[in-house]
Amino acid sequence: MGTMKGREITVKEWEEMQKWENVDVSAVVLSTATTILVRRPFATGFWIFGLLLAAFAGGMPVGEDSREAYSVMLQHAEVVDSRELGRSEEELHILEDQYYNARGWFGACDENCTQAFDKVEMARAEAVRVRHRRDEALSQARQEVSIWSTVGVQDVRNSFWAAWKSGKDFAARCTMYDALFLAAGREETFASMALRLVFQYVINLTMGLVGAFFYFMYNVYTLLVSYGSSVLSGLAFFLLAIVAGISVVSTYLGVVYGAVAGGGMMLMQHAARQAAIEQGARRKALADGQRQPRKVPAPRCPV
Repeated sequence: MGTMKGREITVKEWEEMQKWENVDVSAVVLSTATTILVRRPFATGFWIFGLLLAAFAGGMPVGEDSREAYSVMLQHAEVVDSRELGRSEEELHILEDQYYNARGWFGACDENCTQAFDKVEMARAEAVRVRHRRDEALSQARQEVSIWSTVGVQDVRNSFWAAWKSGKDFAARCTMYDALFLAAGREETFASMALRLVFQYVINLTMGLVGAFFYFMYNVYTLLVSYGSSVLSGLAFFLLAIVAGISVVSTYLGVVYGAVAGGGMMLMQHAARQAAIEQGARRKALADGQRQPRKVPAPRCPV
């Protein structure tokens, strides 16, 4: 048979590659997606409802009085955050640096180090107190509206996309480290290394987005507490937010998996075509060799 990466292709490998050469990649991907959607109607309806909710849910409008009260209290919370909290945290960082510089070997701490540690503890307590006051002012502002309002829904959206970005950043960092380890490891061709990195990125992206989704769930809970929602109202909103988040994450990962699977099938088709070309060239060379007349050596003089 033909050759593949410097070795002979067996008959079984040739038959498998011939099957891949005739596969319609787009039809296979579309058929697989359609089969999954049709066989699971409940999950499909759940998924579509979540996508519609994520795309079109805007929240209930807020009255003028409530919006004005919310704006005033929000400005107060921002002042506390930018001035008092920023100053206390900056002072805390300075005192922490002084404390770490005063420490001796293996954590030894003399009188000066102990005094520096006490200052750090007092500064940390002050930062916690100011942060608590900021959060309380922000909670009072949010309670002027509702988690179901346009303001609350927008806060939840911002929380989701912030978690989404952190998950993708996690995948990018992990893949960068994987690329460094691959480059420092055994010798591989550029194509095989790129293919391994693609699969590794998909794995890292899955872990990053799943972790980001759970972080988003925690953020939704903290927002519900900050907005002062009742138990039933908060539970209903929490469930709807989870449905929307699951639908968005699953859709994105499904598209990524489909693209990777389709790309892998196209690579298999390309390898099958290359093997067919090599096989055709080999057969032609053998046929040309058989058609050439054999050269008869000239008679030699016996003397």
